[in-house]
Amino acid sequence: MWYFDYVMVVIEKDKIQQLENEIQSLKNIIDMKDAEISALKLVNDEHKKLNGQLRKEIDDLKKEAKEMLQYP
Repeated sequence: MWYFDYVMVVIEKDKIQQLENEIQSLKNIIDMKDAEISALKLVNDEHKKLNGQLRKEIDDLKKEAKEMLQYP
């Protein structure tokens, strides 16, 4: 009977170790995804800024074109 108990303890320890390894693997994946999200947010912010600049430039060019048409 004691041998059976010993085997069960070994199996449980092995199972616990497997679960701990899986948890660590999932934590690593989460960390990688957090880094990806941060990088994408940075790119998104840069694109928003560039988009605003381009809209202003387009508006200025439209205004300039409209003024040029008024004085041929």
